[in-house]
Amino acid sequence: MRQAIIVFFDAMEFDLVVSTLLKEFDENRIRYAVIGGFALGLWDVSRATVDMDFLLLEDDLPEAETILAKFAYRRTYKSENVAQYISDLAPYGQIDVLIAFRKISKSMLERRVQKTLPGDTKIYTLTPEDLIGLKLQASVNDPSREEQESSDMAQLIKAAKKRGDTIDWELLLEYFSLFDRIDQLNELQKRYGQT
Repeated sequence: MRQAIIVFFDAMEFDLVVSTLLKEFDENRIRYAVIGGFALGLWDVSRATVDMDFLLLEDDLPEAETILAKFAYRRTYKSENVAQYISDLAPYGQIDVLIAFRKISKSMLERRVQKTLPGDTKIYTLTPEDLIGLKLQASVNDPSREEQESSDMAQLIKAAKKRGDTIDWELLLEYFSLFDRIDQLNELQKRYGQT
């Protein structure tokens, strides 16, 4: 199976984060899923990234912060929806967390899938459809991201088609309807609707 190339910059050592921090998350049953650029690579879409992004269940956030503190992460920002952490240990870099407390984001976590990295390391990520839902939301929230997010959405669908995977167009319809973007979905389905 073809592996996507993920280009990393800066000091974060992703293998280290996965083998230590995420191992502790798993051991403590923290319900998380990797999202963002790193998650795209797990679905065969190449994307440069400098940090790790997570969707994390709100109920697990206090315990997750205790684990993060073990790796010298300190919170630099927190709102109802998101939190950001940076480690004083350079190899651990920055982590951005999208907090799952609404029904829709909790459902995404219930559908998370486990992927296997080289060396048999396991990691949880969202389905391509749920990643597309988050990318759609990001493009609506920040129109300057529209071009990149739209490209990522198309690449996720193209990669699924190449793998022979089926896309859940009904789930995508729910997401695109939320943001009144049915025309955008119709265009994606017209171009890639064979999956």
